[in-house]
Amino acid sequence: MKKQINSDSALKIFSVVIAVCLWFYVVQVQSPDMDRVIKGVPVVFTQKNILEEKNLILLNDNEYTIDIKIHGSRKYVMDVDDENLTVLADVSNIESTGRHAVLTNIVLPYANLEVINKNPSMLSVTVDDLVTVEKPVEVLTEGTPKDSYVVGSLTADPEKIAVKGPKTIVDGIKSVATIVDVGGKSADIASVEPARALGTNNKEIKSQLLTFSTSEIEVRTEILKGKTVEIEPVFSSAFRETAKELVLDESSISEVKIAGVPTLVDALTTVKTKVISASAIDADGKVTVKLDLPSGVQSLDGDTFILKFSSRLAGAERNE
Repeated sequence: MKKQINSDSALKIFSVVIAVCLWFYVVQVQSPDMDRVIKGVPVVFTQKNILEEKNLILLNDNEYTIDIKIHGSRKYVMDVDDENLTVLADVSNIESTGRHAVLTNIVLPYANLEVINKNPSMLSVTVDDLVTVEKPVEVLTEGTPKDSYVVGSLTADPEKIAVKGPKTIVDGIKSVATIVDVGGKSADIASVEPARALGTNNKEIKSQLLTFSTSEIEVRTEILKGKTVEIEPVFSSAFRETAKELVLDESSISEVKIAGVPTLVDALTTVKTKVISASAIDADGKVTVKLDLPSGVQSLDGDTFILKFSSRLAGAERNE
């Protein structure tokens, strides 16, 4: 009985070996014909330079793919993939903007294979005008400087950059911008930053179809020290004696925030106004003034201010 079981097991194993050998012979040696569908093969558009010579450009040319059904010997069909299979589309015959139908040509890696179907059989592509427009360069900042410091002037070199690309995309570009990180900074920054196309609301427009006349922008970012100081009114010589009776009203602005080179700002405790004459003050004691700021210092609260004066006597009476 034991010999019978061993004999049956050996026969089964032998049968499996024979079956595998037959399968290998049929598949690898005989290699029967078969069909196979390869999906999502990317399309390569050719002669785009001729299209550009006509001031035309293809939109979304990297988004097109097709499915290809091939037929041939199994050993060759199974060796085909989207890396050794090429789909070409010639766009040199296109003469205008809009939608156009383009034929594709399949380049197979082996001569004994054939294409029996492709989907889609013809591509529908969109063509736009190719334009070049000069756009202003805008410098933006991100982050916050060190405490008591503020961002001053921002300068870019170049101040304008030529942008080349599809008209529908270029028309939506408000400016070419670059972004400087000022987080924690307390000194001027000199840097080279990449150019970015910005649309409305400063949203970046990203497209491989856009090219810049220069991709990098040299930026100088001024970092100034900020400080709040009192406003010191300066009266004309003819009005000076009378003005001794005037004080800034409690409702009047009396301080201003300034910024500038640290050594200059640290030395200031007040900022003087331009000369105020008696005729400039109205019946309510109000006068519009400008500040007399030293070179290298600027006001962060504006250029002109309205001060309101009241008499010392009136103030004393209120205190009583």
